Amino acid sequence: MKKIAVSLIVLAMMAFGTVGLLAAQKPTILPVKPGQNILDEVKQKAGMTKEEFGAKRAELKNLMEQKQTELRSQIETKREQLKSQIEAKRAELKTRLAKIKDENKRQIVERIHNQVIELNKRMTDHFLNVLEKLEKILERISSRTAKAEANGQDINAVKAAITEATNAIVASRTAIQNQATKIYVPTINTENTLKTDVGKIRQALYNDLMAVQKTVKAVQEAVRKAATTLAQIPKVDELEIATSTAPASEGTTTQPIQ
Repeated sequence: MKKIAVSLIVLAMMAFGTVGLLAAQKPTILPVKPGQNILDEVKQKAGMTKEEFGAKRAELKNLMEQKQTELRSQIETKREQLKSQIEAKRAELKTRLAKIKDENKRQIVERIHNQVIELNKRMTDHFLNVLEKLEKILERISSRTAKAEANGQDINAVKAAITEATNAIVASRTAIQNQATKIYVPTINTENTLKTDVGKIRQALYNDLMAVQKTVKAVQEAVRKAATTLAQIPKVDELEIATSTAPASEGTTTQPIQ
């Protein structure tokens, strides 16, 4: 039993079913709609000035952050709703453990059950943090790509990579939201099979977390691909967008967009 507890600690250190698993309810997906990407805005409005570009980018960035906040709120709301179910499962587990004579073993099982619940929460929060950082990176890539498009550069390959990354983000977001609302409870058979029974719940959690981690890695790879594809555009960091600060009679000036 102690080895099982140690395995849970190791799993947590790695930063990263099946038995007693409740099916997660289908989450509310937050789709990316037309006009929620700076590339769409640049395409729809030719000759966008530096000021307009900056204002639109800020607007879309705020929208992205708002949706991230909404997703966290949805997860927390669902977790609150599941608290009564978790307590009911704890009581059910205690009843099942009543047939185990060894008090120390009963306490270990209950402790591991609590550790599994806490570890799942900690890891899904970790994955969500990583995903949000990747979304912000992709937002900056999209902004730089839009700047290149405004300067007449061929951005088709970059746009395809951005779309791929966006789809990967949606898939990962769904996986994280599903995982965050799962409940794990060991099925207790006999005292002789106690170690095996508890080991199954640990393995179930590990398998599920690795599956979610895979979706996050897919986002990392897709965002990296978008960044490297953008970098192939000649002098992409030197491209500028016209500003409207000068009078029309004097012509417009240009300033770099960061």
